[in-house]
Amino acid sequence: MWLFSLKWITAHGHEIILFTLFLAYCLYFTITSFFRFDNFHAGRLDLGNMVQTVWNTMQGRIFLFTNPDGTTTISRLAFHADFLLVFLSPLYAIWPHPKMLLLIQTFVVGAGAFFVYAIGKSIIKNKNIALAFAFTYLLNPAIQRTNLYDFHAVTLATTFLLGTYYFYLKKNYKYFAIFALLSALCKEQIWLIIALFGILLFIQQKKRLLGVIVFLVSIGIFYFLIWYAIPKTLGSQHFALSYYSDFGDSPSKVILTVLLSPQKILSIILQPNRIDYLIQLFSPHGYLSLLSPVFLLFTIPDLLINLLSSKQLFRELYYQYTANISPFIFIAAIQSIALIKKKIPSMPSALFIFYLLIASLSTAYLYGPLPGAVKQDVEMFTKPIKNQEFISQYLAGIPEKYSIAATNNVGSHVSQREKIYVLPSGIDTADMVIFLRIGSEEKPLVQKMKNNPNYELTLEKGEFIVFEKKGVL
Repeated sequence: MWLFSLKWITAHGHEIILFTLFLAYCLYFTITSFFRFDNFHAGRLDLGNMVQTVWNTMQGRIFLFTNPDGTTTISRLAFHADFLLVFLSPLYAIWPHPKMLLLIQTFVVGAGAFFVYAIGKSIIKNKNIALAFAFTYLLNPAIQRTNLYDFHAVTLATTFLLGTYYFYLKKNYKYFAIFALLSALCKEQIWLIIALFGILLFIQQKKRLLGVIVFLVSIGIFYFLIWYAIPKTLGSQHFALSYYSDFGDSPSKVILTVLLSPQKILSIILQPNRIDYLIQLFSPHGYLSLLSPVFLLFTIPDLLINLLSSKQLFRELYYQYTANISPFIFIAAIQSIALIKKKIPSMPSALFIFYLLIASLSTAYLYGPLPGAVKQDVEMFTKPIKNQEFISQYLAGIPEKYSIAATNNVGSHVSQREKIYVLPSGIDTADMVIFLRIGSEEKPLVQKMKNNPNYELTLEKGEFIVFEKKGVL
């Protein structure tokens, strides 16, 4: 029995190491995201939006939330087609707390390392290099920062898209379809990426009918969502179109301008801040991905969205906007090493591993959030909010039936209710108005509330201030 166990461990050493790395990743990022939430770094925008949507779905108000720009209750579809939130509600019912979404996100994102390993092993035929890729995945700055920034359904797409490609590679079309659907339910533009898989099925695997079906269905759903469903729900064009006003005032005009203005597009992409963004994306693998440009075609929808946007935050690793790009940078890098090994079979595997580890460790130091990095994100540990336990208990005790208008940092803690507003919205209609960490923008609002005869100041503890509407509570 002992000998059998030793043989099994020896035979599965790579998998045991990978699982250990996965657990270490999940432990650190679960603890960190929980501390981040506890110390009010995760706000109504965006964790609270997701919490309220999932919580409302559990109450029978499917895919509804309070408009973050106002006080009306609307469908989440007015902003994004991230229907996966609906399917998360049964899991949320197990532990109906915002931390449940953070926990799910960390474990799903971390699980992407298993697909990276499996893809690497299948393509390169070398467990050592595959394990090195899995390690670089868990250490990747874009992966880690996206994981830490609140919760977004699209963040889960990183793992789902890796799964989609893996099952495409294995010609397991049932699981390919499942993971493709899971991916597409994370955000509207992912349907374009799935459409590209249809082309790959048609050309590379000669699955003509399946490829055509995947392509046409995906393009059709994308068109329906962008040109009809989202505008009809919102009452205007997709809200993000304002970020591309230089290219047109409708999806059709924007796409047409992009296609017909290559010189203009190139001049924008070559701007220094755009180049720096691309460096941060591709440097974790030492730019190996650039040797397999075919697989980088899958990044084009989101890369163009990010590079052409007028908002700089689209080009910052801190946010979720790299979630659909990262999987294909890994896939392209894996394909590149397979190509090099084919062209130069005598090149030792240790050289690839060394190159990957050096590139990964250096970029983790330059761009990652881990302790000791240049841009480390550890304030949730080093700068805990004063009276944190008291504030959290107070907020947890507010009945769900009360509507609340609050500063963004409070919002995720009180979003399990039908009506939650981000100040200054709802300041005259909410049952309670709550302030935390009062800055220059909040000071006039606090004074306004103190002078409002319809509200009374019921609590002031440092920078935590609560007003209640008279005659309501």
